Amino acid sequence: MADCLMIQNGKARVTTDEGRSFEQDEAQFVEMLRRELLPPVNGVAFPDGIKFLEYRDPVLMVVHQQPPHVRQLRWIKADSPRQYGPGTTYRKVRLSLPYAITFAAFYRHGNNLCLSGSNELYFRNQPLKSKKDPIGFPAVLNISYIKTPKRIRAWICTQHLRHPPGSDWTRQLNGLLDHTWNGAFNLSSEAHEGASWYGKSAGIHPDLHPVEKWEQASAKDDAFGLQVPWTPSPLNVGDLLECLFEEHLATAGRKPVNLVGRFLNFAQKK
Repeated sequence: MADCLMIQNGKARVTTDEGRSFEQDEAQFVEMLRRELLPPVNGVAFPDGIKFLEYRDPVLMVVHQQPPHVRQLRWIKADSPRQYGPGTTYRKVRLSLPYAITFAAFYRHGNNLCLSGSNELYFRNQPLKSKKDPIGFPAVLNISYIKTPKRIRAWICTQHLRHPPGSDWTRQLNGLLDHTWNGAFNLSSEAHEGASWYGKSAGIHPDLHPVEKWEQASAKDDAFGLQVPWTPSPLNVGDLLECLFEEHLATAGRKPVNLVGRFLNFAQKK
């Protein structure tokens, strides 16, 4: 006999293929679905720039878009005595950037959401309109080129990112964006992961390397960043979300379980 779930007269009754039977109030079944489908955002307003938000318990994936603009960055000097860390010297550069697409992953802990250490950055020359939209790899330092068995990542290192106590998920997201763009751009990715996406993007446009050429092109045209053919990712937005969920759910130890199995697990914990 196949697993059977029946809801009748305010009761949810599960009968497994092994003949086991378990019953709970219908409200308990609804509570399980609500917990699985609705992330614990706790009533806070979504920050500006969120394009997609998807939850698969216990993982919340947020896709955030920053509009194109010219931004001042702290960029490592060519003659810096260190590649990264204390003793590294920097100068300020003004660079024209395209749409910056951040994929941020959060894990549910009780009734709170906590930013993971696996977040990624991509570029586009058009605003996002669909999960089918293509994305490009970002040509900046400190975004690491990491090859995995299934794909290549554009990883944002958050080793030194700290959040104030009690920060909700929106403050953590803003902290990630601030960390990405207002920190120091150095050669940490080259030293630790082997390459940054700035290094991997050499040759895609004659005015991108060295960074002085990017500065000059930006000074001539604020929209220069929208004219660069950023290295295309083989995955579109939706494809990447699916990969990220697969990776994060595996990390969380969450294996696919059918609805009957999930209700049994939920009800037995009550």
